[in-house]
Amino acid sequence: MENIYLEFTHTFFAKIGIPTHITERSAPAPDDLDMGLRKMLFSESFIDMVELAELKEDQSELPAICFSEDIYTCHYIVIPIPGQEIPVLFVAGPYLTEVPGVLKTQELCRKLGIPQEKVSFVNQYFSSLPCMDNQVFLESYMETLGEVLFGIGNCRIKYTRQHDKHIAQIYSSGDFSESNENMMNLLERRYLMEEQVMEAISRGDYDKSARIITGLVFSGIDNRASSTLRSRKNILFVFNTICRKAAERAEVHPIHLDEISRRMAIQIENMVSQSEYKNMQLEMLKNYCSIVRRYSTKGYSPIMQKTLNYISGNLDSTNLTLSSTANALSLNKSYLATLFKKETGETFTEYVNKKRIDHAAFLLKTSSAGIQTIASACGIPDTTYFTRLFRRHKGMTPSQYRASK
Repeated sequence: MENIYLEFTHTFFAKIGIPTHITERSAPAPDDLDMGLRKMLFSESFIDMVELAELKEDQSELPAICFSEDIYTCHYIVIPIPGQEIPVLFVAGPYLTEVPGVLKTQELCRKLGIPQEKVSFVNQYFSSLPCMDNQVFLESYMETLGEVLFGIGNCRIKYTRQHDKHIAQIYSSGDFSESNENMMNLLERRYLMEEQVMEAISRGDYDKSARIITGLVFSGIDNRASSTLRSRKNILFVFNTICRKAAERAEVHPIHLDEISRRMAIQIENMVSQSEYKNMQLEMLKNYCSIVRRYSTKGYSPIMQKTLNYISGNLDSTNLTLSSTANALSLNKSYLATLFKKETGETFTEYVNKKRIDHAAFLLKTSSAGIQTIASACGIPDTTYFTRLFRRHKGMTPSQYRASK
């Protein structure tokens, strides 16, 4: 496939976790097109899952980019590739547009006659698929791609849905070794992505962690709730735990993790619409990555870790000095000053002032408290001095910072 636009499209789908295939129009759909679902469920080796046979181009009509939904509510996008001697299709999918709760999954399995012992596999299968709840975005992208590939006005968007008549009535039974292998592969994929996102969070890398989770397995962690909203809340509770564990790797003190974990849990439970899911997920990532960048003690000596945690827990004190910290930790003042400069590259006072201002910046963005209240919470009750120090570190006043994006 030597087409820069389709190559770009392939890369785009890979970034959001949607598999892609190239297949001849007249050939049977590849057995792995649906990531092994039908191969496990059916005694027959091939099932036409996206009705490719029905997508043969009518020469009297314009080329069509097809959005297709199969009987399992899985979605595919089928794009004809221009300029080929043998008609070829670019297929993206499967993906979901809504995460099904366990009751919906059971209802679907009953409707399709899937044996009860295979419902667990179907649940895990859905857990492995990306969820793209903004279908309008994909439609706009495909319209643009069609214009580029075929010219403006020379391509149309088509929608198809597979009918129940395509269901094979006999499901495989007895030997579940292959289905177990498929389930293991799905689980391995999910846990690999979890490990990658945890590693990014532990470094405070918001951009990378956000790229990893976009549309991927965290939108479909095995759910057991009766409603989609409840399922998404449950997924976010799990994700909250994953983020907290990732921040622990960066050796952030539990006092900071407990506060952010508790606050995020409250926000999750107060969700009233599933449309809040994605923003909540990204906000969670942003907060945990921020807290890692601010409070990570990874790489410091045990004494310095204790010192930095003590500072973090006492930023509201006006008496947070080198002497008071050395006394609280039973350390020699001169020794602590030397060690502090060696490990942080800053003096104790420079470091404390920077942390006070970083904490103030966080409060300005996440609370509606007044400047005086925030200044006091950061151990600088003198508002004039606080404002001057804040401008020195951030290049603007606290009010200007709060008003900025």
